Amino acid sequence: MGSLIALIAIFAGAGIYFFMLFRAIVSKKKESVKKAIILGTVILVLSFVVLGLFSSNVFAQEVANKESAKADPLALGLKYIGAALAVGIAAVGAGIAVGPIGVSAISVIAEKPEMLGTSLIFIGLAEGIAIYGIAIAVLIMFVI
Repeated sequence: MGSLIALIAIFAGAGIYFFMLFRAIVSKKKESVKKAIILGTVILVLSFVVLGLFSSNVFAQEVANKESAKADPLALGLKYIGAALAVGIAAVGAGIAVGPIGVSAISVIAEKPEMLGTSLIFIGLAEGIAIYGIAIAVLIMFVI
């Protein structure tokens, strides 16, 4: 249950990040894109803090609930660390990719407003990096 709450916190942080970035791109201001990336990164980091707060109690509960050899506390802790690293590194990579693409997209939209859809496609491709990280984290937490 605790891992589900932590995963929901990460998805909520990522959703707020995407919403802020989309809103900044539509406003066509370079400064607001930079602020959205910084603020979104802070929100994602806070969602990882929520993961850490819940995982401290989750370790004890899951070890107590499972009686098999898979209930090793070290393996369980490494599983959570691996999931957090997968999402965190992917989010940093997406932020590095979205920075120049977002600035370029705003420049293109300022000159040709009809290019908004095409610009959002390129930004979505860069944001796909973070989605891959979330997919790997889900696999680590629920399949392995």
